[in-house]
Amino acid sequence: MTRPPHTSAALDAALQDHRLRLLLFSLLLAAYLLVYVGQPSTIDGSATLAVSAGFLTHGTPDIGILGSAEALLPPLARMGTFGADGLLYAKKGVTPSLLLLPFVALAEALPFLPVRAAAMLLNPILTALTGVLLYTFARWLDYRPRTAFIAALVYGLGTFALVYTITLFGEPLAALLLLAAVMGAHCFRQVGDHRGLILAGSALGLALGVNLTYAVMIPGIGLYVFGVDPRRWRIRPMVAMAVPLVLIIGLLLVYNLVRFGSLFESGYNFAAGEGFTTPFGRGLFGLLLSPYRGMPWYNPVLLLAIPGVLRLRKRAPRLAVLVLLLTCLQVVTYASWWSWHGGVVWGPRFFLPVTPLLVLLILPIVDAIPHRRVWTAALTSLGGLSLLIQIFASLFSFIPHVIYLYENYASKVIDGFFIDYDPQVIYRLDASPVLAQFRNVLSGQTLQPAVFQHADGVHGLLVVWMLLTGIIAYHYAKHRWQVAAAVGVTILFGFGIAARQQNLTSMAQAVRQTLLPTDAIVAASTDYGENLIELKTAARVITTNAPTSPDDPLAAGLWQEAMQQTGRLWFINWFPPASPDNWQERDLWRRASFVREIPFNDNRALLFDLHPPVPANQPSGWQFGPIELASYGIQHADDGLRATLDWRSTALPAQNYTWFVHLLDASGEIVQQQDRSPQGGYAPTSGWQPGEGAVDYLFFPLTASTSINGWQIRIGWIDPTSGKRLPVTDPQRAPVADDFMLLPAG
Repeated sequence: MTRPPHTSAALDAALQDHRLRLLLFSLLLAAYLLVYVGQPSTIDGSATLAVSAGFLTHGTPDIGILGSAEALLPPLARMGTFGADGLLYAKKGVTPSLLLLPFVALAEALPFLPVRAAAMLLNPILTALTGVLLYTFARWLDYRPRTAFIAALVYGLGTFALVYTITLFGEPLAALLLLAAVMGAHCFRQVGDHRGLILAGSALGLALGVNLTYAVMIPGIGLYVFGVDPRRWRIRPMVAMAVPLVLIIGLLLVYNLVRFGSLFESGYNFAAGEGFTTPFGRGLFGLLLSPYRGMPWYNPVLLLAIPGVLRLRKRAPRLAVLVLLLTCLQVVTYASWWSWHGGVVWGPRFFLPVTPLLVLLILPIVDAIPHRRVWTAALTSLGGLSLLIQIFASLFSFIPHVIYLYENYASKVIDGFFIDYDPQVIYRLDASPVLAQFRNVLSGQTLQPAVFQHADGVHGLLVVWMLLTGIIAYHYAKHRWQVAAAVGVTILFGFGIAARQQNLTSMAQAVRQTLLPTDAIVAASTDYGENLIELKTAARVITTNAPTSPDDPLAAGLWQEAMQQTGRLWFINWFPPASPDNWQERDLWRRASFVREIPFNDNRALLFDLHPPVPANQPSGWQFGPIELASYGIQHADDGLRATLDWRSTALPAQNYTWFVHLLDASGEIVQQQDRSPQGGYAPTSGWQPGEGAVDYLFFPLTASTSINGWQIRIGWIDPTSGKRLPVTDPQRAPVADDFMLLPAG
C-alpha cells in the first residue's frame, strides 16, 4: 500500500472507490434484510440485548428478565451468573451490548419502533461494513476494484456470515474487529502510519470485550507488526498499539469488578465444566472436516484459500503467513472448548471471526478470472454452491434437524437437561445439517424471514428502495458527503423495516396498558421473558420458571434480586390462589403490603408494595368472633396509606373466615377496599391454634395531594358459609351493633 498522490485522477479514483463501497454496502444490507427475522432466536442474543436494555432503563446491565429462559437451559449453557450485588449478569462480552446502545436508545425514544427489531439490525450492518472493509483492504493490496468487489460479495453472500446476520451473536462483530486489527497492522508496516497501530490496538481491545479468547491474536499481530527480533522493536510504535489496548482491558477489568467483585471474574463457570474439556483431536476434526460442523461443508468456496495462499505469498508473504497463523490460533483455541461447535447454531460459529481473513487468501483466485478458466470454473461452482447453502439456511430453520439429532443421538442428559450428542455424530453423513437443510427445503418447510412470515409488501419495497439508493448514488454522487448521505438513507430504510415488526410489541403493550408498571415486575411464567424488553419503561423485569422450589439456586437468586427492589411490584403467575407450590407468592404475602389483584392474559397479576411495612405498634383488643386484632399500625405517606393488622385467635376457629378492610372518606363512602383471607389464603384460620394467627400488610395508593382528614378504616370478618359478619366486641368487651370496627385513617 502506498499513499496516493493528490492529483485529479487520484481523487476521481478515490471517489469511485467510495461509490463502490456504498453500492456494496447497499447490496449486502438489502440482501440481509430480505432474510431478516426481527428478533433474537437464541439465549445468547437475548442476553446481549438484555444487557443494553438494562443499561438504558434502570442503569444496571443485569439480565434478570431472562430468568425463565435460563431455567430451561442446562447450567453449562446458561448466560447468567449472580454478581456480588445479587443481580444476574451475563457472561457474554460487553462490546456487542455497548454497540447496541444507540439502537436500543432509538427504539426506547420511538414508540413505533420495537426494541428487538431495532437490535436485530446490528449484525446486518456490521456484516455489510465488514464487506466494505474487505473491499478497502483488497484495494490497499493493489487489487483491482472488480476483484475487491467480488471478494467482498464472496464473504457477505457466499459464506455463513450471511446466516449470522439473522442472529445477535457477537461473532460478526469479532470478524469486523479482527479484520480491522489486521488492516491497522498492515497499514503501519506499509507506510509507517501510527494511526494504523492505534486502530489495531483498539480493535483487539474491543475484540476482547466480545470474547477473552481473542487474546491469543495479540502476539500474532504483534509479531507481524514488530518482527521477531527484539532489537528492532521501537518504543513509540509499541506505545501507539499498547495504549488503547491496555486502556480497554482496564475498562473490562473494572466492569468485572463492578459486577462480580473481582477483576478476573467474567461469569464463566469453569468449576461446573465450562472450559477446555473436549479432546483436542475430536474438536479439530469437527471444526475442519466433519460433516456435522466442518468448515468446508458450510463454506465450500473457502476451499479456494488453499491454492490462494500460495499465490498471495507472492504479493504479500507476511500477510499470508499472518492470516494462516491467526486462523490456526482460532482453531487450536476452540478445538478443545467444551462447546467447540458453538451450540445450536449454523456451522462452526467460532470460525466466523477469521472468515474475512480467509477471504483475503482467495483474492488472487478472484483476480485471475476470467483469464484463467480453471479458477473461473472453481469460483463459479464453489461460490454458487456456497451461496445456495447460505440461502437455504437463511430462508428455512435448521431446528427440525436439531430435533432429529436430539431424538437419535442425544447421549448425555443430566437432571432432565440435554448436554451433548454421542461423539460419533461428527463422523456421520446423516448428521450433517447442510445435507439435512436441502431435505428441509424439499419438504415444503415454512419460510422464516419476516418479509415472508407476514407477507409484508412494504418490507419488500423498502429493500428495493435501499438497493436503488445505492445504485443511484453510485452513478450520480459527485462528492463524499453525498455518498455518506446515501449510506444514512440506506440505514434509515433498515429502521423502517424494523418498525414494521409490530407483532413483537403486543404482550408488552398489554402489560403497559393494563398494569401500568412503574417499579418492578416478576413474571413466574415462560410466557413473558424477553417479550417484556418492549415495555420501554424504567420498571425492572425479572422472570422465573414455575413451578420451582425455594432451594433451586437460580430461582432463589432471582427471587432475592426481586426482593431487593423498592416501590411497587407486579407478580404475574398462573397458579390458583394459595397454591402450596407457589412459594414466591406466599413469601410476598408474608413480607410485602398487598394492593390489588387482577386477571391478566389467563394469569393472575398481583400488585404489592415493597416498602417496609408499618410496625403494628398500636394495641387493639377488638374481637371478631374467635379472632382478635391484637395490634395494628397505620401510616399515611405521600404515595398512599399503609396498614398492618396483627391477628390472633382466642379460640379454635371453626372454619376459614375472611376479612374486609374499607378505606372510607369523610362522607363514609368507600374509596378503596380489600376483602380476602389472611395472607391471601396462605394462613387459613382453620389451621390456627389458640394464641396463633397471622399478620396482614395492606397498602392503599393515593396521590400526594389527597387530604384524608376525617377518613376512616372499617374492619370486619365474614363467615363465608352464611355470608354474615362475625360478632364484634370492643376492647372493653362491649358488643358492637354493626359488627365492624372503625379506626381513624390519619
